[in-house]
Formats: sequence, structure tokens, C-alpha cells
Amino acid sequence: MSGFFALVRYLRLKFLVSIFRLLFRLLASSPRPKPDSVLKIPSRDKYRIIRAHIYKPSTEYTENKVPYPVLLNFYGSGFVLPLHGGDDAFCRHIATATGYVVLDIEYRLGPEHPFPAPMNDAEDAIKYVLGRPDKYKTSCVSVSGFSSGGTLALIAPTLFPPDTFQSAIAFYPATDLARDPSLRKPPGSNEEPRSSFWTPILREACLGEMDPRDPRISPIYADTLNYPASMLVVTGELDKLALEAEELAERVKAESIASGRNVILRRMKGCGHDFDKEDKDDVCVRARDETYGLAVDMLKKVAGISAKSRSN
Repeated sequence: MSGFFALVRYLRLKFLVSIFRLLFRLLASSPRPKPDSVLKIPSRDKYRIIRAHIYKPSTEYTENKVPYPVLLNFYGSGFVLPLHGGDDAFCRHIATATGYVVLDIEYRLGPEHPFPAPMNDAEDAIKYVLGRPDKYKTSCVSVSGFSSGGTLALIAPTLFPPDTFQSAIAFYPATDLARDPSLRKPPGSNEEPRSSFWTPILREACLGEMDPRDPRISPIYADTLNYPASMLVVTGELDKLALEAEELAERVKAESIASGRNVILRRMKGCGHDFDKEDKDDVCVRARDETYGLAVDMLKKVAGISAKSRSN
């Protein structure tokens, strides 16, 4: 694409995404996270840093010195919305209930920074943790994420050698960005697929020039042999992304017969996308508590953490 047409395309996407961001701010409250501290991680790009909110383990788990097991979490954004901190409740709950240090990672967004920028930031943050065994228990690193952050959590293991991660946890992720968005249909609804005005725009904004079938964007096309021994994939019955996420999880489960992986796939009845953020819906609150509990159980199991102690 010539420089002129690339500029016109960018300006168009910038204008439309700015409107989308404004509408979102008007309709939804902005995250107000309360991490214990903020970490500045060096980026591969000179003069850039990657912000991470740090959530420390509760005193129940701090009798022994560091290093602690670590969970890197990636927030949901649609790869365009600046919602870093939206998973504050999850991160705090995991740190309190498991003895993990939780790093909630900020990553770049389109159209200003399309792929591979988000993926590069995720990879740089993971490398930062792996390079500091004095601060983090690098033999016990897990990843998690919500929505587009769940996509990054499923991409991350494919970028590193096997056994780098002990578990991967993905809540309602998109796994196939090459799929026609207008054909997506929630498994628990009989409604006909409908096109969305914003979906193709946001998709174009985050993809840039990359092929959507690139496994570094759409994990459903990735070789799953590098996936960790334990995985949790959570979907919602009313979410249009559910079927593609379940397709990937079922494939990994089928392969797990030989590999011995523990793969948990849980579809939450009566729940849609972002169900764990719906505090006023009793069905969603119960689903949130159940699925957060599954995440806690998995993380404690892979780290060998008991309720009152931890061992290095």
C-alpha cells in the first residue's frame, strides 16, 4: 500500500475508533484499579516502557521470601480500547487467594499500534519476568487474559519453548480473527447471525497489514504442542466468540489424551461476553465466582500451594 493511501486509511480508522472510544466512555465507567505498585518494563522499542500493575500476595503467603509464582494477566480491549485495569478484581483475588504475584500488563492498541505491537508487548513482558529469577519463580509462570487479553494468553505459549508456562487461563477469548464476524453466532441463541457496524472496523484497526490467519494473531491456527500442561478456557452461552474458543479448546483436549494435559473447558449458561464484570446480574455473579474459583484451583495446583503455606 502506497504511503498516501496508507495515511488515508489510518486517518479514517483513527477517526472511527476515536468515536467508538468516546461512545464507550459515555456508556461505561472507566477502570479504577488499585494495584499495590506500578512496574515499568523495558520494551524492545527504544525509549518505550510497558506498564504493569503489580498485585502482591496476601500476608498468608509471605512468610517465606521471594521468589513467588507469577501470573501475567492481559486485559480485554478489543485491541482498541484503553481499559488497562479493568481486571483489577480478578488480579486482586488471585494474589490474595493463591500466593501468586500478579502482573496486569498494559499493551499497545490499534489503530495507532496494530499487530504485532500487542503481541510484542506481551512477549517483552514475559521475557522480563523470565529474566529475573531472583524476583519471580520462573519455573512457575502462568498467563491469563480476558477477551482480546485471553487471545494474547493463548498466543503467548506458542511464542516460547514448551514448559515455559505452567498454565494458561483464557476468559471468552477470540481465537479466529480471520472468521467473518457477521457469521458468528452464540451457542445459546437461535437468532440469525447479524453484521455489526463496528466489528469489521475494529478488526481492521487492530490487524494492520498482518494476515489474520497468522497464528500470532489467531491462535486457532497455531501449533498447540507448546501449550502448558494445564489450561482453563471459559466461554459464555450468549457470547458470539464462544464457539471458536471452544473449537480450539476441544482440539487441545483431544491432543491431551496423548500429552496428559489437564484442559478444562467451561461454558457458562446464561452468560455473555464480559459476564464477570456484570455485578448486578446474579447469574453472572455466580458464574464469575465459579470460574474465578477454577482459576484459583488450577494456579494453586500447578504451584503446589496449600491453603496456608507455599514452598519454593
